[in-house]
Amino acid sequence: MRKNREEMLPQIVEDRLQEAYKQIREGEIKQMKNTGRNHRSLISVAAVLALVIFIPSAVYAAVVYFQKSEQRQGDELTYEFALNYELVPGEYRVKAEYVPEGFADDEDGDGKYYGEEEGEWITIMPLYTTAEIERINGEITVSDIDRVERRELSGMEADVITFRDAERNLSNIDIFLFNEAEGYVLEIVAGYQVDAKELLKFADSLQVERTGDGRYETEDEKASRLKTEADEATFLLEGQKRWDALMELGIPEEKICMPGQELRMKSFDQSYGFTVTDYAFMESMEGFAEENFFDFTRFDGWLNADKTLRPYSRQHLDKEGALIGEEKAEQEFLRVDLKVHCYDDTDPDIPLNFTLQYVARTEDGGVTWAEDFYEPVPAENYWLQMDDSAVWFDKAVHVDGEERNHFFFRDMKVGDELEYTLLFVVDKDRKQDFLLCPEGSNNDLWQTESMTAGEIRDSLEGYLGLQ
Repeated sequence: MRKNREEMLPQIVEDRLQEAYKQIREGEIKQMKNTGRNHRSLISVAAVLALVIFIPSAVYAAVVYFQKSEQRQGDELTYEFALNYELVPGEYRVKAEYVPEGFADDEDGDGKYYGEEEGEWITIMPLYTTAEIERINGEITVSDIDRVERRELSGMEADVITFRDAERNLSNIDIFLFNEAEGYVLEIVAGYQVDAKELLKFADSLQVERTGDGRYETEDEKASRLKTEADEATFLLEGQKRWDALMELGIPEEKICMPGQELRMKSFDQSYGFTVTDYAFMESMEGFAEENFFDFTRFDGWLNADKTLRPYSRQHLDKEGALIGEEKAEQEFLRVDLKVHCYDDTDPDIPLNFTLQYVARTEDGGVTWAEDFYEPVPAENYWLQMDDSAVWFDKAVHVDGEERNHFFFRDMKVGDELEYTLLFVVDKDRKQDFLLCPEGSNNDLWQTESMTAGEIRDSLEGYLGLQ
């Protein structure tokens, strides 16, 4: 990076050099004659060229903290920075002189502003000082870009970034402001609902104050940080290896209880068991009382007159989150009848909800956890399968006010049994692809950083199967 800064000329010097060349080309400086004017002109050119020779020492230091270049490859944009190490990094405070009507900051002074509607928020991210730019190896990369609009905002060169399929995906808007003369890069991130004109007015009203000096890392500090980052990377790699091994092992057959078999749940202070007594896939919710839905408003716009469900748009993503495809999905209801038996009332508050755990078939006919996943297109505001949880519970007692957060819980005593029904919303083409997971169970599945694949597999509480 130090080599790069010695090879790059500040723009002001480049401009002056080109001006001198222009004078020579236009014949304003001719062969040296015995006149003061020609002598002074040649000295002027010599001075400019001498200035270039000394770059990037004093003149470079007096001009800019960094020079920016950028590389665009497909939907990925990378900003690269050559730093001027002769200038001291700064620390800064940012204030917006204009805030859109209805917005207010969160009073923590951390640059966050919130509007009245969902998706109405603006955040001024922590500044990239030159010290921070060095820590990130002189690069900032932004992915999934659709277009970049170059502007001047708050007296700075700025890029307004719009992401791919922003309207359908309700994507945020990013704005980067570059201040080479003061030594920082400022980033603004805004929610999809923020009016574009209002956002630009906000970004054009920023006042940045230098509050003190920062510093670059020492060689020892950098070595220590790099070692820590390497250790963390190794730690994560080991966790990924364990996860891959767990996926290969799959879910033991004995951990899946079919209808009529009890799935026994044990913890430090609770013991209870679940049994599926019946289940059915249904086209319509006809006959199911609205008051037993956890949040019936989620169905607004998704029910036909006969109380069947309309299709929705879903995206299929691989395990890395990359889009595989998009299609319309037909959906229906799943009714599951259950019986729960309480074996220990040390903690009598029993969770009765389940979530759908999607699985994939293995080559030997077993099942493992699915790593690809599906999500609704955000712009459709579809929430019926949120968290893959049940949407209806016929024995709810916590239904008023804040108690509703406890909607799927019941107090039980030793020996008590309760028969109840849950409703789920499922995609018709995926009804063979899931197990039922008791709420709050099988948490060791995510402990790959501290447990081996075999230990995780053995410690799982288990699942309920339907077919």
